[in-house]
Parts: sequence; C-alpha cells; structure tokens
Amino acid sequence: MEAIRSSRLDLVSLSPEVLAAFASADLVAARALVDFAIPDDFYLKPGWLELVRMRHDQVRRDPAWLPWSLRAIVVREPARAMVGHANFHGPPGINDVSTPGAAEIGYTVAAAHRGNGYATEVARAMMEWAHAEHGVTRFISGVRPDNAASLRVNDKLGFTRTGDVVDGELIFELRLP
Repeated sequence: MEAIRSSRLDLVSLSPEVLAAFASADLVAARALVDFAIPDDFYLKPGWLELVRMRHDQVRRDPAWLPWSLRAIVVREPARAMVGHANFHGPPGINDVSTPGAAEIGYTVAAAHRGNGYATEVARAMMEWAHAEHGVTRFISGVRPDNAASLRVNDKLGFTRTGDVVDGELIFELRLP
C-alpha cells in the first residue's frame, strides 16, 4: 500500500505483519519488516500496545480497514525515521460521534519531534488523501481540553467545535466544499 506523502513526511501503512510484530511487542521483528528506523523508546508511549492490538484485530477481521488503520509517521530527511503514528478511527462513518461518511483522524508525534509542524502536516495530508482517494468531505477530531498543541492544529486547519464531548475529548468537525 502506498504511503500518504506530504512535503517532509511519509505516512506509511503498517502491514498486517508489522501490526502483528508490534502487537507482540517484538521490536526486532518490526524493524526487520520496515525501511525506516524505529526508536528504541517507541513502546514507552502509554496506550500504544492497546492501540496497536486493537488495530491489528480490526485489520485481521476485515482487511478493508488497512488503509484507514495505523501508519508510521516517517520523516524522510536526514534519514528515514519514525517520529510518531497516525490513523483514522476507521473507514468513513466510524468516528466518535457516528457522523455518517465522516472520517476521524488521530495522530501522535513523539515528544522529541514536536514543535516542527509535523502534526499539522500529518492531519492535512490524511484529509487530502481521504478526500482525493475516497471522496470524504467531513472530518472529525477529538482533542482533550488540555492538549493545547492539538487544539492549535485544529484551529490552523479550520476545524470548528461541535459542542460534543466524548470520553473527555472536545469534538471538532471540518467540512470540505
């Protein structure tokens, strides 16, 4: 599956084999399956194993979920290295507020790589891909109220608050023409 590309980043779809390696916490196997560096502290992010296991199960049950599942955020220069991960919550219509046809985006940039504009670049690239490849015109974003950086990303991209709160996250929506 082709990566979603932006000016500096590749959003590399994690194959079922890579998802299985990550789900088994086998960093050696995961590294052998990809063409980018994976940082040693990759598994230290709280909730990572639960997320990757859930996405692995979804893709195993229905391979059509793969394009919407986990992607490594890979910076191309100076050397290909994973700086975070991104995903949709599922195919269009699978989102925190069950909005038909809407795709919900999520991303995490590793602390050492924040402040470089990667999150905005990732979110924009994901939306452009979903729009161009699948005709998606509505996007959802859930952000904790204390996550100032992601709130800024939503603001930069033109998301508006819906008034909904799900699992402690403020829900935002963006509609494309």
